Amino acid sequence: MQAVSPTAGQVFGAIVAHMIARQAVARGTDAERVATQLAEQLRAPDLRFAFVFADWRLDPATIARVTQRGLDPAPVAGGTTTGVIARETGDLAAVGLGLYGDWARIGIGVAAEISKSPLTRSRDAVRIAAGALGTTAEALDPARHIGITILDGKCGHEEAFCIGSAAAVPQIRVIGGCASVDPQSPGRPYVWVRGEAMADAGLVLVLESELPFCAVTSAHLVPTDRKCVVTGAAGRVIDELDGMPAVPRLHELVDGLGERLDDNQPLQYSFARYIDGQPYVRSMTHIIDGRIHVATAVEVGHVLRIMRPLDLIGTTRRDLAATAERVGGTVSALLAFSCIARHWEAAARGLVTELGAAYSAYPTVGFQSFGEQSGMLLVNHTLTGLAIGARR
Repeated sequence: MQAVSPTAGQVFGAIVAHMIARQAVARGTDAERVATQLAEQLRAPDLRFAFVFADWRLDPATIARVTQRGLDPAPVAGGTTTGVIARETGDLAAVGLGLYGDWARIGIGVAAEISKSPLTRSRDAVRIAAGALGTTAEALDPARHIGITILDGKCGHEEAFCIGSAAAVPQIRVIGGCASVDPQSPGRPYVWVRGEAMADAGLVLVLESELPFCAVTSAHLVPTDRKCVVTGAAGRVIDELDGMPAVPRLHELVDGLGERLDDNQPLQYSFARYIDGQPYVRSMTHIIDGRIHVATAVEVGHVLRIMRPLDLIGTTRRDLAATAERVGGTVSALLAFSCIARHWEAAARGLVTELGAAYSAYPTVGFQSFGEQSGMLLVNHTLTGLAIGARR
C-alpha cells in the first residue's frame, strides 16, 4: 500500500493540537502593521485566548482593534507599557502570548471607570469573570483557578482595585500588573479587551486550567534594621517620618547604615511595609522639594522598614527556577509583570542584558509595570506573574 503524505494543513493541525502556548514579537512604529504581524504569528484554529502588550507610543486603539480582528473569535486582552518583555525585542515593539487547546478557559470581567467606585467595580469584575466560566466567585477552586489583573497604572485607585478584586476571591491567588507609560509623559496608560482600549479601567481574568500552574513572586530587596513611622503623608507623597521632615529623617536612617543616600537616585533604597512577616515594597520614585514620592500609597501610622537591593539577577534566576519545579520542571508559558523599578535598577547597574537573559530562559511574555498586584496589595520592585506547566 502506498503511503500517503500528510498535507501541510494536516501537519499544522497536528502541531496545534499539541501546542499549549506560543510567543509573538513584532517591531516598528506603525501600530496597524505591528498588530497585524502579531495576529499573523498567533493565529491558529485552536487559539483560546491571547495576551497582547504594546509599547505606549503605539496607538492603543489600533493595537486593540487590529489584534482582535485578526484573532477572532478568541478574546484578546492587554495593555500599554514602557517596555515589553519577551525574547530580544529592540525598541518600539509589541508582544503576544497565545493559549491553545481545551486545557484553558478564561472568564473576563471589566471594571470600567474605576475612579467612580474602585472597590465595588473591581469586586463586580471578579464576579462577572467567574460567571463567564459558569460558576461563582465563591466556588472558584485554588487547584484549578487563578486571577490575573491588568489595570490602568495612573487611575489613582490601584490599591483599592487590588483590595476589591482579591477580597472577592480570598481562596485563590490573584496576581497582576499596572499598564504603564513613560513617567515623564502626561499620557495615560490603556488596557484593552475584545478590541476596545480603555483608560481608568481594569481587567479581571480568571483562568481555569487543566495543566499545572503556579503564581510567580520575586523580590530581591532585603531588610535593614532601620524602621520609621509615617507621620505625614498624602497618597503617594511622604512629608514627615518619625515626626521630622521626611527627607532629612531618611538621610539620618541611611547614614546610620554607614552609607549615603543620593537624592537623584533614590531607587538604591526602598521602603517596605511588613504584614504577617511578608514585606510589601513601596519604591521611592523621586525626591523633590523636601518630599519623598513613592510608587504605592502609604498612610499615616504605617511602619516602614528601609530595604536595600541584594542580587537582582541571582534572585530572579533562583525564584524562576523554583517556580519551574513547582509546575513539574517544564514551563510552557510564563506571563510576567515586572516592575519598572527593576529595569531602572538594571540599567543603573549595567545589568539589562543579564535581566533579559534571566527572563528569556523561559518562554516569557509580559510587560514593565507601574506596580504589581500580589493578593490584596499593590507592591513595587517586584516580579509577579503566572507559570503554566506542560501536559503530563
